[in-house]
Amino acid sequence: MPFRFLLIPALALALAACNSSEERAAEFFRSGLELREEGDLNRAAIEFRNVFRYDGEHRDARLNLAEILLEQGKVPEAYGQYLRLSEQYPDDLDIRTAMALIAIEARQWDEAERHGRMVVDGGVDTLDARVVGVGLDYRAAVAAEDAEAGAEAVARARAILEEAPDRIIPRQVVIADQVEGGDPAAALDDIDAAIAARPDAIDYQMLKLQILAQGGDDDATEAHLRAMFDRFPDNQEVQSTLIAWYVRNDDFDAAEAFLRELAGPDTGETAGHLAVIRLIEQARGRDAAMAEVARLAEANEGDVANSLFYRSLEASYRFDGGEAEDAIAALQAALETAEAARDPEAEDAAALGTEIRRVKGLLAQILLSRGDVVGARALVEEVLAEDSTDVVALRLRGAMLIEDDRPDEAIVDLRRALDQDPRQTDVLLLLAEAHGRNGNRELMGERLATAVQVSGAAPRESLRYVRYLLDDDRAAAARTVLADAREANPRNVDILVETARLALREDALGTVRSALADLERIADADPAAARAATSLRSALLLRSDRREEGLAMLAEQAGAAGEDARSVLAIVQARLAAGEIAEARTYLDDLRAQSPDSADLRLIDAALLAAEGDLEGSEATLRAILEDVPGAPEAVRLLYGQLNAQGRAEEASEVLATALKAQPDSRALRMMRAGELELAGELDAAIEVYDGLYESNSGDIVVANNLASLLTTHREDEASLERASAVAQRLRGTQVPAFQDTYGWIAHRRGDYGEALSYLEPAAEGLPSNPLVNFHLGMTYARLDRPDEARDRLERALELFGEAQVPQVAMARDTLAQLDAAPTEATDAVDGADGDAPAAD
Repeated sequence: MPFRFLLIPALALALAACNSSEERAAEFFRSGLELREEGDLNRAAIEFRNVFRYDGEHRDARLNLAEILLEQGKVPEAYGQYLRLSEQYPDDLDIRTAMALIAIEARQWDEAERHGRMVVDGGVDTLDARVVGVGLDYRAAVAAEDAEAGAEAVARARAILEEAPDRIIPRQVVIADQVEGGDPAAALDDIDAAIAARPDAIDYQMLKLQILAQGGDDDATEAHLRAMFDRFPDNQEVQSTLIAWYVRNDDFDAAEAFLRELAGPDTGETAGHLAVIRLIEQARGRDAAMAEVARLAEANEGDVANSLFYRSLEASYRFDGGEAEDAIAALQAALETAEAARDPEAEDAAALGTEIRRVKGLLAQILLSRGDVVGARALVEEVLAEDSTDVVALRLRGAMLIEDDRPDEAIVDLRRALDQDPRQTDVLLLLAEAHGRNGNRELMGERLATAVQVSGAAPRESLRYVRYLLDDDRAAAARTVLADAREANPRNVDILVETARLALREDALGTVRSALADLERIADADPAAARAATSLRSALLLRSDRREEGLAMLAEQAGAAGEDARSVLAIVQARLAAGEIAEARTYLDDLRAQSPDSADLRLIDAALLAAEGDLEGSEATLRAILEDVPGAPEAVRLLYGQLNAQGRAEEASEVLATALKAQPDSRALRMMRAGELELAGELDAAIEVYDGLYESNSGDIVVANNLASLLTTHREDEASLERASAVAQRLRGTQVPAFQDTYGWIAHRRGDYGEALSYLEPAAEGLPSNPLVNFHLGMTYARLDRPDEARDRLERALELFGEAQVPQVAMARDTLAQLDAAPTEATDAVDGADGDAPAAD
């Protein structure tokens, strides 16, 4: 059979299929129209969608579907259908008009302009086209600050409303004109009309609320708030606004009644009742809140999960009130009761399991805060054995791993926690710390930046990132972060103060004045803001030629705050810096006459006596302070320094020893003791003190550096080197010369001489007169077979060591003697006695 005859039946089948498709599309379209006419919009929409199975280009079916979706309030879906139509029929101005109306009402102005201008420029003369035109023209007039064009657009809008009072866009124009025109109350009738036209649109309801509240009509405001709640009972913003209204008007009874209404029965969900408890605490105090918790705990004895929640909350209140042991015992008892009642087959087994894990996490946090790491770790492991994704347990274990100098393992846990909840800023901050401990400052910065972003530029997260940026000398980036945080938290004192400090440092006085103005605006309600504002104002005056005014302002603040020590010290220092010793003495004597027993003023007096050259008087004053306050760290520091400077080292040591007996846990005193032991060559004892300090706060980078330094200086065993490496890992990438020396020498000890050199060279540049730094660099040059540079550094080290009897002197001499021998002989001595340069305390 010829090929052409084979085509005939295939063509016939194709034509039949086309006819069939067109018929099916037409059937579905007719059915959709009938259902829409009957008001059955859901089924009509289904029929119109069926049309597209047979004819994807069917204009009227898609147009009907878009109109139904718009009628049902499904605006984004409707817009999507119109968008498809505009792609298929780009010149159809009816479609463009519909899209412009949607975009204007949604305030999507780019889209509104794109579609609406085609309608206006196309000369379409329909009511919809006039609505589009007035909406676009009013916005353009406002943007151009063209009052005449704006008034003309408003007049057109009013004319449209005369003809079609239900049209929302001209109503928006009229409302906007009245609100922006300074008479918002005049807009209330139009807002009511907009609410009637769009009863489910909360924006108009909120605008009316704002206008009523600003007008001071409390009854109308409360009535509208209640009406809003009736209309939007599940809207959190409406609920919060109504509660805030009651609280602002000191109507705590109404607020409590409303919250109880939301919370439902005593045995219902706990979240609503927790809101009641928080309000009671705010309005009536902690005891009243605890009584409510106890009442709810009793009411929920039959519900194990709810009972555990309230019992744990009761224990939390006890802990916050200083009853730590009772709180821990109560939590443990509540957990035992819950575990005993736990039935894996029960309907509420999952909810109870979740609550038990939550309370174990709470107890672990309390134990950790009390230093019971073993108990906390046991609870965390119990939780993770049951649920390996529990965010609180992973966060706590991550924190403990960081403290144990196991940042790699901590990172694994913290990343897993973030997988469950990527917006946990507590986890992000810990992860940043873990990366910092691991010496990866780049990743540390990324996590801190993410925490700022996730928190919406919250103060805590922003200030942590700012400190990181300033440590990296990235002041411009820090300014940007502070600017964002200030915009997000305009009343936060810490953000305003940090902004001003950075600006003062950079002499950006305009920014300082701006921050000062913000602080003064909130000074009446916040004493901290008032103090900060006075300090800033005085700082600005001191920087100008109005120094006496600045000092007077500081003096006023000092008096208002009960002889605020910081302000007094600032005045004394300013006088001393100007050479006005007599004026400083007169000012301080006057204050001391008014407050002779003030420990702070006596301390400043001792420092001023030393500055005046009266060391005997200063010493007597300091010893008198220590008689009254044994072990006072600042007094000890001043007296210890003075005695050592006078060559009275034994007396200085006695002062420190006596102070430590009085305050054995003082971190400042223990740091002084560690330094004293180092100078005396008692390195094992110094290591022991640093070990204790590190255990109590492993985040102290100076302690970490000094401990790692001594471990590599004084000990040769592999375990000590491993410990030093773990402790000093955070120093990787550091720009601090003393820290560079520590990290570089550890790298040398581990045989990584190239890495060592990259740290020791900048360390020697930053500390050119430190004998140990020069010794370390010289020994590293020797290892790298660079004899000339090794000789220069080692000879310099010997010159700086002078008469000191330390092992490094012999090592340097031996290495110098061997530098001209075979390379292996020249470097054999490198791994003998080692040393390092501890950071200054």
